[in-house]
Amino acid sequence: MSKSKKESFFWTSYSDLMTSLFFVMLVLFVLVIVMLHKKIEGQAIELNRLNWIRQIDEQFKPLTESKKFIYFPQTKKFVAKDLIGQEIFQPTQTNILPQYINTTLEIGKDLERLLKKLSAKNHGISYQLVIEGNMANTWNKTIDKNNISGYKTSYERALAVYLLWYRHGIDFSKNNTEVLICGSGYGGFDRDTVHEENNKRFTIQIIPKVSSPETTR
Repeated sequence: MSKSKKESFFWTSYSDLMTSLFFVMLVLFVLVIVMLHKKIEGQAIELNRLNWIRQIDEQFKPLTESKKFIYFPQTKKFVAKDLIGQEIFQPTQTNILPQYINTTLEIGKDLERLLKKLSAKNHGISYQLVIEGNMANTWNKTIDKNNISGYKTSYERALAVYLLWYRHGIDFSKNNTEVLICGSGYGGFDRDTVHEENNKRFTIQIIPKVSSPETTR
C-alpha cells in the first residue's frame, strides 16, 4: 500500500473515530442536562411544597395566638386555657359536668371557625383533627402510665367531647376534616410534670394533609 493511501486510510479512520466520540459526548451531554433538569425540577417542587406548608402554618396563627388556648410548639398541640386543671368529668366517669358544657362548646365553635377559613383558603387540602384525652393521677402513684383503664377512660372522655360538639351542630367533616379520637391515658407528650392536676384535659391537634403544591392549587 502506498504512503498516500495509508495516510488517507488513517485520516478516514481518525475522522470516523472523532465523529463517534463526538456523538458519544453529545449523548452524554444530553443525558447530564436531562438528569440535572429533573433534579432541579424535583428540588423546585419540594421547595414549593415546603413554602406551601409554611403558608398553611401561618394560617394557624389565629389559634396559636388565641387567648383561649395554650400552644405546644414541639408537638403542635393546643390546650384550652379555661379547662386546664379543671375536672370537667366526674371521677372515673366520662360525662362532661354541666358547668363546663358551655366552655367546651365555645372551644368547638372556635375550632370550627378556624377550619372553615382554612378549608376556604386551601382548596384540595384535607385536615385531620386529633382529639386526645389525657388523665391526671394525684391519688395513686402505683398506677402504671400504660394502665389499660386509663387509656380506655381517656379515649371515652375525648369521644364525649366530640359527641357534645356534634350534637350541637359542630360538624368538622363539612370543612374537609377527618376527626381522630384517641386517649393517651396517664402518658402522652406535653404532660405537666410539675402540676399533675393540669393533666386533667383534652388536647387538640390539626394536621394538614398535603400531597404536592400542584394538587392543592
